This record gives sequence, C-alpha cells and structure tokens, in this order.
Amino acid sequence: MRVDFHAYADDCTVRGIVSLATDRLTELLSDTGELSVDGVSFRALDDGRFVSAPRATILRGDLCAVSAAGPRGSSQRRVRTRLQPMRVKVGPYTIVGYLHAPPTADPVVTALRRRIIPLTSASIEYQLGGRRIEESHDALLLSRDKIEWLAAATDKDVRLTGDFVVKRLVDPGAKDLTGAIVA
Repeated sequence: MRVDFHAYADDCTVRGIVSLATDRLTELLSDTGELSVDGVSFRALDDGRFVSAPRATILRGDLCAVSAAGPRGSSQRRVRTRLQPMRVKVGPYTIVGYLHAPPTADPVVTALRRRIIPLTSASIEYQLGGRRIEESHDALLLSRDKIEWLAAATDKDVRLTGDFVVKRLVDPGAKDLTGAIVA
C-alpha cells in the first residue's frame, strides 16, 4: 500500500509517497532505519526554498515527526486508553496533542518506552523563513530520540475544534479517590 508521507526534519519539511510493507506507518518507522520516499520534495525551514527529487532515502534518525497516514491497524490490537494533553518540544518544533496511555499507567513513562510516540489531535508550530507556521494533524508520530522535553498541557492548549469532542467514558462503578475522573 502506498501512502502520503509528510514529515518534519531538523532543517526542513518533507513530502512524498512511501510504500507500506507493515500494518501501519508507526511500525514502518519503528522497524526500519531508513525510508525510501518517492516523488519527494524538501522545504527548507530557514528560507522556504524547495528541492525535489524522484526518489530519496531518508534516515529515521533525521526525522522529528511524521504525520500519520494510512490504515490504523487491527482493531483487535487496540486497548482502552485515557487521553493526556501534552506539549512537546521536538527539534525546532513545538507540538501539542493527546498522548494515549492505559488508565492506570503514567502516560509519559509509557510513551518513552516506545521508539515512535503518537499524539492525536495534534498541532505543530515552527518557523519557516522567519514566519510562524502552525499545522494541524489527526495524529503525529514523534521520534523519541529527538524529544527535548514533554510537559503536561490542558484541553484548551490542544484547542480542539467544535467538531471534535473527546468523550471520556467513566465506569459508573469506579471509585474516584484521585478527583481526576470526569464524567
């Protein structure tokens, strides 16, 4: 399967097409050290210039974040999670979005065990030729090795549109000893 590829590197943004040999883009990024991208174009962050090529090999270690594209993977592998709004600094990018973690686990510790960390309802902010750019994505896949810091954020920081509302399901039999369960 071929999917759109939109990535953010330390000095440029990258667009093109990749072939998925795995169930999801997350696995491709986790399992390979380099990606072959067809119809690739690079846009330099310092002055906005474009460079294009019919094909390029990109090292995973050069990527800060990748916009998730393609299939979500098997629904049988999904587990119940809670959403934690986070603000993350990855290379020259500041990203806000929702980190998903099991309800009883520390979301940051859980995330940092992975090589690729997904954030949903994410927006990414950066400078392009001296102009502030902000782009929204359904999900961004972050390279753990490029993360400078993670910090808790709020739902307001994520700035969800009115069309998307996070539904937080609460077990009616759950006893809230933390004050953190919201109906």
